[in-house]
Amino acid sequence: MNVNQFINELTQWFDFSMHMVRNHPLVSVTTVLVAFVFHYALSAMKLAIGIIAMVTAILVEKLMF
Repeated sequence: MNVNQFINELTQWFDFSMHMVRNHPLVSVTTVLVAFVFHYALSAMKLAIGIIAMVTAILVEKLMF
């Protein structure tokens, strides 16, 4: 498979996906829900990593001095 064929197939898949999202209500609602859950999952992960980094920094500071 060459690069042009791969890009063409990827474009066709993307166009089909966009057609499904625009024209089928169930797929549209599912897409919105998945995006919503993904957004909040990433937010929760960022918060958890921030807390872990803060605790680690405090522990390192205490151990160094």
